[in-house]
Amino acid sequence: MLVDTLNAIVLAFAFALILAFLFLKLRLPVLTAFLCAGLLVGPSGFNLIKDPHAVESIAEIGIILLMFIIGIEFSVKKLLAYRREVFIAGLLQVVLTLIFSCLLYLALIASNIKVAIFFGLFISFSSTAVVLKILTDRGELNTPHGRYIFGILIFQDLTVVLAMLLLPMLADEPLTLSEVLFKIFKAFGVLAILLLLALKVIPILLELVIKTRSRELFLISIFLTSLGVAVFSHKLGLSLSLGAFIAGLAIAESEYAYQTIAEVKPLKDLFMALFFITIGMLLSIPAISQNPLQALITLLFIFVLKTIVVFLVVYFLNKNLRTAFLSSFYLFQIGEFSFVLLLQGEKLNLLSPDVSQILIASSALTLFLTPLVIGVADKMTYRFLKTFRAKHKDLVRKEDEKPHHKHIHRAIILGFGICGRNVARALKLLDVPYAVIELNPNTVKRYRKKGEHIFFGDATNPEILIRYGIKSAELLIITITDPVAVRKVVKLAKELNPSIFIITRTKFVAEIDELLKLGADEVIPEEYEASIALFEKTLRYFKIPLNVINELVSDLKSEHYEALRTEVITKLKKFHPEELLKKLTFENYLVKPGHPLVGMTLRALNLRAKTGATAIAIKRGDELIVNPQPETVLKEGDLLVLIGSEPQINRALYYLESPYEGMY
Repeated sequence: MLVDTLNAIVLAFAFALILAFLFLKLRLPVLTAFLCAGLLVGPSGFNLIKDPHAVESIAEIGIILLMFIIGIEFSVKKLLAYRREVFIAGLLQVVLTLIFSCLLYLALIASNIKVAIFFGLFISFSSTAVVLKILTDRGELNTPHGRYIFGILIFQDLTVVLAMLLLPMLADEPLTLSEVLFKIFKAFGVLAILLLLALKVIPILLELVIKTRSRELFLISIFLTSLGVAVFSHKLGLSLSLGAFIAGLAIAESEYAYQTIAEVKPLKDLFMALFFITIGMLLSIPAISQNPLQALITLLFIFVLKTIVVFLVVYFLNKNLRTAFLSSFYLFQIGEFSFVLLLQGEKLNLLSPDVSQILIASSALTLFLTPLVIGVADKMTYRFLKTFRAKHKDLVRKEDEKPHHKHIHRAIILGFGICGRNVARALKLLDVPYAVIELNPNTVKRYRKKGEHIFFGDATNPEILIRYGIKSAELLIITITDPVAVRKVVKLAKELNPSIFIITRTKFVAEIDELLKLGADEVIPEEYEASIALFEKTLRYFKIPLNVINELVSDLKSEHYEALRTEVITKLKKFHPEELLKKLTFENYLVKPGHPLVGMTLRALNLRAKTGATAIAIKRGDELIVNPQPETVLKEGDLLVLIGSEPQINRALYYLESPYEGMY
């Protein structure tokens, strides 16, 4: 059995490696390569792995570790800040998807209400593993659409318990209302207790492990925490992924969060690849070929319904078309938990094997299509919005129709997070009039009450930029983190005002050249700025002259950080700190009792002229005489601090032993 499992894993990774290499060369999503690898090695391909379940259980570790890391990166405070996205957007998405799918099923397919409800539950869930993997890889988790996507996915995980409670009721195994309510309260009570215990206990245990200074123990404790809490959560009726997320939240509040991510991330990526391979194995080509029309209709039904519902929910809460469209394109697929529901549905005789195969095939296709659809989502959204806005200018929000164009803004700040607020503070000190464009309506309301010149709007919309003075502004500062939106804003701003000076931030080094080509004048990469700060502090520690450090930093930042983006930095070699340090030698010399130096002044000693070395300080008892004057008289017990090149120091030490001989 073990040999069969290992054989399956080896074959899966072998195909995944080959296909991933080819897909990277073709600039296609690597995630799709893993899905295709699963298709090829599975029952519908070469049938090299006859039993996909041999690797499925191992692959689920990838989901657990993914949710564990996401929990660490979010923290409880951040999750509470997302309460609108989780509890309102998530609730609306699940409820509306369930209602609409039930009604459409009853109207178009069959009149069986129980199967209709099951079908609604089945398509309500999206893939946490696939979507969050893509979001994190693209750096979009903290973007406006990323917030809503994450919130909806987390709420879906929270509703797993309710879905499992409903299944027996659909299969003629009714529960009384009191039993249902008891189980619901029990589930959420368990969730609260689990979260509380995790927050209190896990940091204490990790602190005990850290004190041993054993990396092995730390790694074991991390796996015990993530997998243990996930399993415990599952035993209590919650999902594995939700338990792992809670464990991550607990560690996020401790000082060991980033070290934990560093240890877990490589293994998480490995297991996630295996998970996506097992998803690829689920796709049944025979089931599709036998019922191609049914599979296609089911696929279209799922895609259209889910995209419409997510769009309506996000637009209702956010009032931004771009955020709503992108969110809908990310969440159209069927999730991992839906397959668990499907298996339970078969056991309870809610579905026939034929219908089950059609649902599995269609659902697997949605997972295959997800990386491809997300890859073109930005272009599709941009083209649609461009056409839509041209035809429906009257649908712009009333708040944005106020005559703000009367205000003259020399600067426009895009985004009002920490960076945006700091920029605004600097502009206030300079008395420079500015406007802020922000996509979060809550942020706009909060800071407008404080007197900020801040307005709601999507800066990827040219009308918004025009309305807030882009054509007359001298400076545009972009502080948002959405890489796609940044590119579009830079391009639009330069088209609308070719003379405007654009400063933008980016998380990704690869974005620098593209942003410069699009029209950005200054691109500030977060990683490079951090490295330059470390570089500067290091040189200061080694006492490199401040003017030399300033010149070095200036050289590093010139030409849009070109020096840092090339492997050879020839321009900076003459200032290299190691070269400077090699030429400098520090030495001490003690003036002993009865030594000829006792009673001699530094002027009379004439050390620099005779040897080239310099006495930069004298330690006399507890006193330190820095930069001693020529009239300073040397006393017994003085400790001379000398500086110079190695030959100069050697000459100085020889001269100090017999100063009168060296004078003549």
